[in-house]
Amino acid sequence: MHLLIIDAMNLIRRVYAAVEGNELAAEATMTRSLAIIHGAASRSEATHWVMVFEDHHPTWRHELWSEYKAGRSPMPEALEHILGDIRKYLEMNGVHTFNLSGWEADDLAATLAVKAGAAGLAVTLLSTDKGFCQLVNSSTRVLNHFDRLWWDEEQVRERWGFEPARLPDFWALTGDQTNHLPGVAGIGAKGAGQVLDSCQTLDRALAWPDLAPERYRKALKEGWQSALITRELARLRTDVPLGISLSALRASR
Repeated sequence: MHLLIIDAMNLIRRVYAAVEGNELAAEATMTRSLAIIHGAASRSEATHWVMVFEDHHPTWRHELWSEYKAGRSPMPEALEHILGDIRKYLEMNGVHTFNLSGWEADDLAATLAVKAGAAGLAVTLLSTDKGFCQLVNSSTRVLNHFDRLWWDEEQVRERWGFEPARLPDFWALTGDQTNHLPGVAGIGAKGAGQVLDSCQTLDRALAWPDLAPERYRKALKEGWQSALITRELARLRTDVPLGISLSALRASR
């Protein structure tokens, strides 16, 4: 059995951007989104599927870091007006949808992925969001449809040089511009790799910064609070009380 989890707004906004301004933008977004979902389901041989949405309410991340996602482009007003119709169209065509007030879609998807994996299902996450790569393991992979990339364990190691589970430690040092996460000033991707190669984990690097390359020791000593906050923000929650069963997500196409 195989669960396909679709990052709803990640998909819909990219599809809409390609047809924005067209008088048939709504219809094109609906049909193209459904076609992409069907294609991903076919390639992964999905037996279960769910499209995860989110509302506009603040989440625990906003409470922890007031600038979380600051500066991100808002949803186009025209798309916001038709979003409900798009969701209804997908549901009418057999795509299960889900959201939970106060929770980001990322955390819902992560919890579903872990829950499904524990139940013996393979999992594919359909999204361009690199944050999902921390969930990749022997049974879970990420499909970036638009770049035609399948992120499995080997691909993640080749891209970042770490096992997927270590990515939150990496982003804690580098930060993440997409979500406006601070990281540690003065440490970029190369530096973060060197620090983690020397110290193995973020916790060791912050507790014993003298184990890190000399050029990064001051930054670690001064930026430890920012690193811990960033890791907490970057790490996906996998313990959300979903209130749904995997059996309810069986594909009906």
